[in-house]
Amino acid sequence: MTRGSQRQAYALTTPALLVIGVLFLFPGIYNVVLAFQDLTPYDAPGDAEWAGLDNFKAIFTDPQMGSVAFNTVFWLTAVTVVLRLVFGMGLALLLHSRVLQRWRLRGLARTLVLVPWMVPPVVAVACWKWIFDGNTGVLNQFLVAVHVLPEGVPFLAQTNTVWWSVIAIIVWRELPFVVIVLLAGLQSVPEEQYEAAALDGAGRAQSFRHVTLPSLRPVITVVVLMTVIQTFNNFVYVWLSTGGGPGTYTQVLATELYSRAFVADSLGEGAAIGLVMTAVMAVFALAYLRASDPERREA
Repeated sequence: MTRGSQRQAYALTTPALLVIGVLFLFPGIYNVVLAFQDLTPYDAPGDAEWAGLDNFKAIFTDPQMGSVAFNTVFWLTAVTVVLRLVFGMGLALLLHSRVLQRWRLRGLARTLVLVPWMVPPVVAVACWKWIFDGNTGVLNQFLVAVHVLPEGVPFLAQTNTVWWSVIAIIVWRELPFVVIVLLAGLQSVPEEQYEAAALDGAGRAQSFRHVTLPSLRPVITVVVLMTVIQTFNNFVYVWLSTGGGPGTYTQVLATELYSRAFVADSLGEGAAIGLVMTAVMAVFALAYLRASDPERREA
């Protein structure tokens, strides 16, 4: 590449780099600085006082942070990712099956699977809150009508059902992404491998175990990492459905960040939580980049 071409390349990419710097780099740097300051939402940035590690001490010594971290890692992330992977694999296999193709329903089925993904998260949560409502919710009305329950249950307001209700919302809304990616992976598996397995006497279960899963291993790895990254720092589903309640039972790191920054008026503590979340996500981001790199994956 000549020097003229290099100058032209730099000139063309400079505007995009400036936009990225303004929209992403500057807020990230300011969040790091804010994590070591004492500031409220009602103060000017110039009124901030240096707090050192006090904000980090406040969040790490708070006994509630243990349950918040557990909710984030286990309920919000691990459970929903596993369920999406299991259901997504089942739906992807169904959409890839010859039965739907024989009945000419493959196109319709694939379109219907995408419907939850087309619904904005805010609208999805609002609809599910109505479904789970203890008095007028359609789910409670159905369960009472068929005599499964004697009376309506406030699914989003009692501790023994609230997390499973939130998980149902997340899985329903985010499942199509997993299905689409796994379906694309299934379509890339050579048919000759299944024919060779059939000649060796392998049944459907054995073909799935020894042909499908090994072929989909790179795809599954990328899907898991992407869904973990998308879910770990998610704020919308928990906050709009429960507000972190009942009490603080469903509080996760993202909602705790918001509560400390804008309810408890401590922007520094909120920024400190955000910095910790960024560090955790950086690990998964590096793992994702490594898994999605064909050369490193082959090595």
